[in-house]
Amino acid sequence: MKKKEEEKIACHVCRKLIPKATALHAEGQEYVLHFCNIECLDHWKKQQKREEA
Repeated sequence: MKKKEEEKIACHVCRKLIPKATALHAEGQEYVLHFCNIECLDHWKKQQKREEA
């Protein structure tokens, strides 16, 4: 029996394809962003702070 292929999504920062089940998430009012690791998530958060300033 073949294992069902896992859904893959792209990291919002580096665009690396990762399994959706293992992605880190950042949620806004109308969106969900996916990140492959904590470094990409931190990079995105820092960029958001700079844009707000």
